[in-house]
Amino acid sequence: MADASSTKSPRKRRSQELKVGHGIHHAPGAKKEKYSCLDLLPVGLGEPKEEEASRADNISRLPEEILGTIVSLLYTRDVARTQAISRQWLPLWGSTSLNLDMNALSVHEHKRIDIAGSILAAHRGPVYRLVLISDCLECCNTTFEDWLKLPGMKNNLSHLDFRFATGNTTPADQANDMTYSLVISALRFSSTLEVVSFSSCCFRDDMINQPLHFPKLRKLNLHSVATSEDALHAVISACPTLESLHVNYTIGLRRLHVRSASLRSICVGTTHGLNQEVVFQEVVVEDAPLLERLMPTLLDDGPPSIRVISAPRLHILGILPSFISRLEIGPVVIQEMPPVSVSVPTVKILVLQSVGPNLAAVVNILKYFPCLEKLYIKITLQSTAKNELRNYVPGPVHCLEHHLKSIVLKRYQAKTPVVNFAKFFILNAKVLKVMKFGVQDITRQNEKWMTNQRRRLQLDNKASQDARFDFDSKYWSDYLESTRIDDFSVSGSI
Repeated sequence: MADASSTKSPRKRRSQELKVGHGIHHAPGAKKEKYSCLDLLPVGLGEPKEEEASRADNISRLPEEILGTIVSLLYTRDVARTQAISRQWLPLWGSTSLNLDMNALSVHEHKRIDIAGSILAAHRGPVYRLVLISDCLECCNTTFEDWLKLPGMKNNLSHLDFRFATGNTTPADQANDMTYSLVISALRFSSTLEVVSFSSCCFRDDMINQPLHFPKLRKLNLHSVATSEDALHAVISACPTLESLHVNYTIGLRRLHVRSASLRSICVGTTHGLNQEVVFQEVVVEDAPLLERLMPTLLDDGPPSIRVISAPRLHILGILPSFISRLEIGPVVIQEMPPVSVSVPTVKILVLQSVGPNLAAVVNILKYFPCLEKLYIKITLQSTAKNELRNYVPGPVHCLEHHLKSIVLKRYQAKTPVVNFAKFFILNAKVLKVMKFGVQDITRQNEKWMTNQRRRLQLDNKASQDARFDFDSKYWSDYLESTRIDDFSVSGSI
């Protein structure tokens, strides 16, 4: 007689499959799990039948060390659910490296704390990633301090993320006291930390007197952090292997001064609000021999003055918004009318914002970068702009003749000054491979609209016969993909 399990319909067999990560693992015959109200820790797991337990499960046959590595890559909720796969998986979640992200547990403050506390109390293994979320830090500051003292954290924690907020009635000094206390508590993990993010935290000048040393720290992300130049410089100087630095919406920072032998990416935003006593004014890159990317966090934001004294490998430059007052790269001062004798040949990718758009200003900037290969421009339309091409002779632009292969126009609109702006590059970029137009809603544009654009842009008269032209709403967005800014595996890509 055939095995009863083999006679089940495909639909019923599929209903017994459990998805974990990207794989599908079978648990036929297992009793329906009863979950606690937290929907995290399964209880009353049924015993599989002998004949069904012998069914092939290639993943579960792997050594426990490899299974533990697999489990450590999952998020907290998925890790707990792996207990339902087989007996061999039962002890794994409690002993493997824990990835605890409070943001994934609940939208309610008290539930997040209860769930995270239960997980940490039950977990016997190390904690390698911890994301602490609080909408009202004064209610859980002590709890977070206690968690950071747990044995599983010490010598194991490599990823730490603080995302804090305080109530409207909490004085600023008290809020800074709480966040600073937690920042100082994080120093006990300094020997193992690799990725750190601080949001709505406080750095104080007495950090200069702390024994700061982060030998493994690769990424440091600071958002809405209250800090002085001295305190931030002390932290950066204590990171000998730092590769990526993101600083955005700082409070109290007038100047970011960077000197690092390891940094490869610097991402800088603006200051918080317009009525602060201290306004972010300048970025100075004194010595960064490995720096490849100097980018804004948001395309519209950034300090008005940037000085790059020494960065011989810089090839992606993005902090060129319309309001920038001064940009220096080595001996070159970027200004409206560039001298013929100076240039920055290392830069291959440039991100601009152009109000108007102002074709003459953009072309003059391009003259500084003779080896430019990719150009991103966010357009802000201005009614007074014209960009007449009939009598416009900009002179030689080396990158247009020999190197510029990719152009992205964000916020493209079928207005005469924008069309003329784009048309200049179509008619003059001789090695262009692709030009992308960010259209607000491409679904609204019909074949008649596209035909009209081809005619107005003179696509049939393109300077590069290999060039193609894409119109898509995905290029409309204001923001660059910040994750790609840190992706050094793809050279020259943003």
